[in-house]
Amino acid sequence: MGLYDSPPPLARFPRPASRIAENVTVITSEEIARINAHTVAEVLQTLPGIQIDQLQTPGSVTFFEMLGASGRHVLVQIDGVAQNFIGSENVAQVGLIPVQMVERIEVVKGAASAAWGSALGGVINIVTKSPAADRVAAGMVSASSGKSATRDLRAEASGSGERFGYYLTAGKLRSDGLVAGNDTDMNHGFGKLNYGFVNGGELALSIDARHSMVGLEESRLLDMRDTGAATHTTGNLVLKYPLAQRLELEANAHAGRREALSHAARLTTGTPLYNARGEEAFRGADAALNWGDASHALKAGVSYEETEVGLHESVRRLPQQNYDLGLRRESAYLNGIYTAGRLSILPGARLDRLSLMEDPVSFTLGATVRLTDNTLLRGYAAYGYSMPIISNMGMVNGQVQRDLQHVRTVQAGVESADLPFVWVKATFFYAEVWNIQNFDRPTPKLDQQVKQGAELELKSSPFYGFTLTGAYNFTDARDHKTGEKLSSIDAGPRQALKVGVRYDNERTGSSATLLGDWAKLHDLGPLGKAKGELWDFHLAQKLAPGSESSPELFLSWHNIFNSDRYIYDFRANAPRWFEAGARWFF
Repeated sequence: MGLYDSPPPLARFPRPASRIAENVTVITSEEIARINAHTVAEVLQTLPGIQIDQLQTPGSVTFFEMLGASGRHVLVQIDGVAQNFIGSENVAQVGLIPVQMVERIEVVKGAASAAWGSALGGVINIVTKSPAADRVAAGMVSASSGKSATRDLRAEASGSGERFGYYLTAGKLRSDGLVAGNDTDMNHGFGKLNYGFVNGGELALSIDARHSMVGLEESRLLDMRDTGAATHTTGNLVLKYPLAQRLELEANAHAGRREALSHAARLTTGTPLYNARGEEAFRGADAALNWGDASHALKAGVSYEETEVGLHESVRRLPQQNYDLGLRRESAYLNGIYTAGRLSILPGARLDRLSLMEDPVSFTLGATVRLTDNTLLRGYAAYGYSMPIISNMGMVNGQVQRDLQHVRTVQAGVESADLPFVWVKATFFYAEVWNIQNFDRPTPKLDQQVKQGAELELKSSPFYGFTLTGAYNFTDARDHKTGEKLSSIDAGPRQALKVGVRYDNERTGSSATLLGDWAKLHDLGPLGKAKGELWDFHLAQKLAPGSESSPELFLSWHNIFNSDRYIYDFRANAPRWFEAGARWFF
C-alpha cells in the first residue's frame, strides 16, 4: 500500500490510481480473503471513511455512509453495471453482494458525477475476477460454519485454453439469525466467458444471479416484524478492442431485473401492516474511446440507460406506494490527463439528459504534484448530482421530484512513503449539498447541508511479519441555514477510528489479522447506542505451505468484547460470535 505499488487504472478514469486527484481506496481479493468476508458490506466496514449502520447477520440488508454522504448518494457498480435500486430509495444493497467473484473493490470518496453521473457522494466500483490465464482448469471449494447455524458454502472454477477463458462461481449463505428476526438465506451464482482477439482485444460475457430471503427487523417494543426478499439478475457484454497503438475502444451492453419484497406485520397478532413488491427492469449501453498513456490521455464516451420502475403495496394502497414509471438517461462524458514534469492536470465533464427530471451538467478539475518519487499532493474541485428519491419516501402524491440533488465540493490531500517505516495519507474535504430529501417529516423537505472534515491513514512497513494500520475520520455535518449538527442517522459518525494488526509468515503458511473499529454517533435518540468498540480477529493456516493448492483452515472471532453500537435497537449489531471453516485450491 502506498506510492510504491502499481495499481491498475481505475474504471472510467484514463489514468493509473497514482495520478487520481480524488480520495481513492482499493482493496483486493487477497485482502478480502484474509478477513473471511462473506459479502461486500463486511469488506466496506473495514475501509476508512465508510460506516455500515448495522452489521448484523452475514447476508443482511445494510445501509452505509461515506464521508458524511448517505449510501443512497453513492453509486455502486459491478463491472460498470449500477446496483442501486432506484425504486428503493436508490440504495444498493451491498450486504446482498457475495465476495467470491470479486477481484478488487475501488472506492472513490467524494463527488464523481463527471465520470459516472448520479454519484453525489462517491462511487464503489466492484471489478469481478477474470479467467485463470495459465491453466486449463483451476478452482476452489470453501465451507464455514458458525453461531446460529450460520453457514457459507462456495465453489469456483476457472481456466483458459487458446483464446477462450471461463470463470464460474456459486454458493449458498444462510443463518438462523445472529440477531432476533434477522435470519438470512442467499443463493448466488456468477459466470464469465472471455474471448481474446489476436491483436490483444477482449470480449467478455458475464451473468450474475442472486436471490436472498432475509429477516429485516423485529421489535417487541414496537410490536412489529419485517421480512423481505430480493432477486438480482444481470447479463453484461464487455468489449475492449485496440484500434491503434494508443487508441482503444471500450463498449458494453447490459440488461437485467431486480425485485424486492417487503412484508411487515404485528409481532403478536400477525396483522399485516405493509406488503410491497418493487420491481425494476433495466437495459443500457456504453461506448468510449480511450486515447493516450498514463501521462497524456483522453477518454470520451456516450451511454444510454432505460429503467422501468414499479412499486405496488396491497395493505395501505397509498398513491405514492403504487406506481409504474419509465426512466431514460442519455449521457456524454469526457475525462483526461495532461502531465508536464511533476504536475498532472485532470479535467472532466459530463452532460446527462434525463426524462422526468432536469438535465444536469457535471464537471471536475483536479491536479496532482509529485514532490518526490514517493510523495504526492492531490486536490480537486467538482460539481455533481444525484437523482431524487423515487419511492414512497421521496415522492409526493405519486409525483417524482424534478429537481436533482446537487453538490459542490473541494478536496486536498497528501500521500507519502518518504517517512521512515510508514506510509501516510491525509485528505481534507468540504462539500455543500442542496435539495437533499429529509424523511423525518410527513412530507419530504429539501434541505441544504454543509459537510467538512478530514481523513488520516497510516500503514507501517512489515517488521518481523507484522504490519500496523490505522485510519481516523472526522466529519462535521450541519444544516446550512441553522448551523445545527446533523444526526448520525443523516450523516454517519462525527468521529471514527479503525486500527489493524496484520501478521504473515510465508514459511509456516500462517496469517492473522486483528481489526478494531470505534465510532462516535451523534443525536441518535432513545433507541440508539452511540459508542462502542468492535474488534474482530481472523486466523488462517495452510496445511502444506509450500504448495499453491494447499488446503487452508481459517477461523474468525467477531465482536470479541460483545460491544453494542447501533442507530436503532431493533437493528442492533451482531453480538460476539465465532465461525470456522476450510478452503481448498486446486
